[in-house]
Amino acid sequence: MKSLKYLFTIVLIALFFVGCKYDFIVPEEVPVIDPDDPDAEEISFSADIIPIFESKCVACHTTGKQLPDLSAANAFSSLNSTRYINSTPEESLIYTRPNPDNTDSHPKYSETEAVYVLGWIQQGAKNN
Repeated sequence: MKSLKYLFTIVLIALFFVGCKYDFIVPEEVPVIDPDDPDAEEISFSADIIPIFESKCVACHTTGKQLPDLSAANAFSSLNSTRYINSTPEESLIYTRPNPDNTDSHPKYSETEAVYVLGWIQQGAKNN
């Protein structure tokens, strides 16, 4: 009986140590996009920005719903106004409203998505 208690205790201790697992959270690696670097990779509206809008915005911002219409077919024409994109990229509504630092209830960009949206605006907000 005594050996059964020892065996049971050893099994419990082993289960405790085996059951303890810590998953390290790897921080998101945020790219750096320098708007003054002529060799910087050009951000593509269709390849880089539209997927962000589709994952974060299109549930509400689509044809017949909330403005601007950020569906793939209409996003560029809807954004191409001084209301959403202005001469100071950091103050553009399409960047500031869903920015991760904003505290309102809108869905937020991830840090990487915010860098891409800001970089796209800084590169001239082209329809590419």
